[in-house]
Amino acid sequence: MGLLRSAKGQSLVEFALVLGVLILMLMGIFDLGRAIYTYNVIANCAREGARAGIVDPTNVDAIVEAARSRAVALDADQLTVTVTQPGDNIIQVEVTYNFYAVTPLIAQFFGDGDCLTLRSIARMYIE
Repeated sequence: MGLLRSAKGQSLVEFALVLGVLILMLMGIFDLGRAIYTYNVIANCAREGARAGIVDPTNVDAIVEAARSRAVALDADQLTVTVTQPGDNIIQVEVTYNFYAVTPLIAQFFGDGDCLTLRSIARMYIE
């Protein structure tokens, strides 16, 4: 009987040790999914801004608004849209976003302190 109790206790201790690592891994997977989704959204924002820019490259406010309107489920205060014309017939829209991870260790390893700056650039020829 004593041997059976110690085996149950050992299993409980092993589970307690593994549970913390498992939860940290699940939170990391969750943050990775959120980061990929956020990058896809800002890439779409840059693309839509560039599409608006090829029609009327002089209306920067309309380009910025077109890019910001595609920022679904993102904090608009963390979104930065920059419009430039690097060439004669090229419009460039750059969108940056400060992504804050839920997992404490993720941002410290991959970001600048507590945030990870995501950036997407779209370039298109002006019609």
